[in-house]
Amino acid sequence: MRVFLLLSLAAAASAFGVSRPTISTTTTRSTSVYGMPEERTQVSLDNEAKANRWKEIRLLSDEEAEAQLSGEELEAFQTYHGEIKDDIQKMTEIATMMLKSLEPPRVKAKGKKQRKRDAWAKKAAIAGG
Repeated sequence: MRVFLLLSLAAAASAFGVSRPTISTTTTRSTSVYGMPEERTQVSLDNEAKANRWKEIRLLSDEEAEAQLSGEELEAFQTYHGEIKDDIQKMTEIATMMLKSLEPPRVKAKGKKQRKRDAWAKKAAIAGG
């Protein structure tokens, strides 16, 4: 019974242990880690060139973009920034609506004299009308 208890404790403890990583004999290259083939095709090279170009032009201001870009690049830039500006405007509207619902306008409490004036006006309206 004691032997069984000790063996079960040892098995349970080893179940939560960290396994040793397997060490491969071949060295992994960064291209194989990211799933890129070792020999790049022309399509992947073109896509990488377009991505690098977009990284350059994405952060330009509207004036700089109109001065430096033309054709398809300018159209893509304007479409992208138009969508971003619309999204920002929608989010600011949502944020203002949320702030209004979180902090409703507070009405100042009436004082004793104002409550008496209101009560007298109510009585006068009932008596007069």
